[in-house]
Amino acid sequence: MKALHISFRIPSKIMQWTLVLLFAVLGSCEDFVDVDLPKDQITGEIVFQDPATVDAAFGRIYSQLRENAFSTGRSSGITYLMGHYADELSLNAIDLPNVQVYANNNVLPSDNTVKSYWDTGYSIIYEANRVIEGVETSKALSMEEKSQFMGEAQFLRAFVHFYLTNLFGAIPYITDTDYRVNSGVARTAVEDVYQKLIEDLTSAKDSLPALAANPEKTRATHWAASVLLARLFLYQGDFESALAEAEYVINKSGYLLETDLNSVFLIGSTETLWHLDTELEGTNTYEGFTFRVDVPNPDTVLSDTLINSFEAGDVRFSSWINEVEDDGMTWYFPFKYKQATNTEQTLERSVMLRLAEIYLIAAEAATQTGNTTRGLMYLNAIRERADLAPLGTSNPNILLEAIWKERQHELFTELGHRFFDLKRTGRATQALQPIKPNWQTTDIRLPIPESELLANPALEPQNEGY
Repeated sequence: MKALHISFRIPSKIMQWTLVLLFAVLGSCEDFVDVDLPKDQITGEIVFQDPATVDAAFGRIYSQLRENAFSTGRSSGITYLMGHYADELSLNAIDLPNVQVYANNNVLPSDNTVKSYWDTGYSIIYEANRVIEGVETSKALSMEEKSQFMGEAQFLRAFVHFYLTNLFGAIPYITDTDYRVNSGVARTAVEDVYQKLIEDLTSAKDSLPALAANPEKTRATHWAASVLLARLFLYQGDFESALAEAEYVINKSGYLLETDLNSVFLIGSTETLWHLDTELEGTNTYEGFTFRVDVPNPDTVLSDTLINSFEAGDVRFSSWINEVEDDGMTWYFPFKYKQATNTEQTLERSVMLRLAEIYLIAAEAATQTGNTTRGLMYLNAIRERADLAPLGTSNPNILLEAIWKERQHELFTELGHRFFDLKRTGRATQALQPIKPNWQTTDIRLPIPESELLANPALEPQNEGY
């Protein structure tokens, strides 16, 4: 299928008025239990009659992912906070109590960030569901347009549900916009959430174009859905499906690992499958602004645990980590995104999905299915790019440990991968308890926001430990 509608960055005058109406409707819902958005002429006869205004609805969703959802590169996002929650980051500042609770694993159900993750996540899900409903009933859109829009909305709905369930455990899987249904909805067991994710992502994969909807890869595609499916199968323990999906992407997508590590996070990277557009030309990422430091004793640094775990000669250390020194002291900080300020043209965008993860999924899944030779092949492709000697073990347990270590070094400070890896492999307590005095085994989940439990008792019980 060919790709449609390539841009939503700068609307025309007419589009701006349509966006005012659209955002007044789609943007008014803070949380899925609060408001039944009216299915009136604004949403039914304007937004879903014109492909350009449907694009604008998607622009709103992608903007939320960049600006204020769990996926933001700001200090409120999971890249930063769950990096502190796990063993990637250390906090030097004593005047950041909202971060300290994550660094100390003392997050409470009343935590504002917990509520924000929940509220913004379900707000995005609501908007995706509204697009699905509107596109389904539209009489003006072509079948090709409907298919692509439906697939994109299903992908985004699945993407957000995936992160919410890995943060909170059992959660409601919302596919409706009727507040009368959603206001009393109960939580769905994680295994059932995963099954619904598979259904959404399989449908999205079948509907989305194989080529990016624009050359900048800021929209969901067939391949993005396939990557998330591979990750989901890995998390679920369906290793045969994870391997098949990962190899499909590696062998058929045309994406390639960058040979130069300093090019991996640039907008022209050959291994980026999906990244978030910037608001304006010349702006770069929040990650660059959040992590890059030029003064001694910065608020946040890379942890000694991470720094000391790298092998000698690993060029990811020299390419993706930078340092600041003063009076014999050295502080290390993430340097994957190198632009902390505006540039004449945008150079970096926040990467959501990239090919290196797929190689490591293939390595782990192959090893788990007994094919250590294939597992080594995919692992060594990542090691060799980092200028590390290839491994040659045939022991599956040793190989799995090596793969998990490569994930730690390849995916550090990227959307909570480290915490989710420790959690899904059952190693969280082993890794974190020795360095986190307040760590409890129940800390593998964040608490359900107390405001949600008060508003909807069907969400009870609260997660264990809170």
